[in-house]
Amino acid sequence: MRRPARVIVSHVLWALPGLLFLLGLAPDVQADPVTDTFPLKATGKEWCRDNPRFFETFHVKAKDGITLTITRDPLNTDDLTNLQAMIDTQGGAPDIDAMTLNGLAFPSNTADRTAQIILLGTLNGHFLSVRGQAKFDNPIHLLGNLTKVTGTFLYQFTGTYTIDKQGTESGPVDCFASGTLVTGKKP
Repeated sequence: MRRPARVIVSHVLWALPGLLFLLGLAPDVQADPVTDTFPLKATGKEWCRDNPRFFETFHVKAKDGITLTITRDPLNTDDLTNLQAMIDTQGGAPDIDAMTLNGLAFPSNTADRTAQIILLGTLNGHFLSVRGQAKFDNPIHLLGNLTKVTGTFLYQFTGTYTIDKQGTESGPVDCFASGTLVTGKKP
């Protein structure tokens, strides 16, 4: 092969990968969504319209089997700041079980091991919001494993309250709950 032909062939071989990439023929290298599931612990207060006790407290322990599942980049767009979450109450609160929370993560420290998160969801007139922090084990911009989530929540729902000492329940009324949550260790 003569020298000009070798130069042309080498330029074509160097340019071919870039040309394939620009034409969209290169393989898709997007990352898959990242999903983490944790046992959930929560402490809160619930209050309902016309409840004479004003509020009732509740505690959820990690051993109760309630879980929080967070998926980063649920749309597979290489944006790990997009979040989607679900809470599984094992049938204790069917509306929460069926609700999908959508939100965002905002890296909040120079090591990128902590992100501020916000999650919001609505279903059948019920509303749930979570605001808090997510901690990661890898300092590369949210690429590490999610190790812990802490925060506060606010929930609006239709519920009942106990009217008397015999356990008689009220009719359906508007109720609210708020409190703190923290995830346990991954199973």
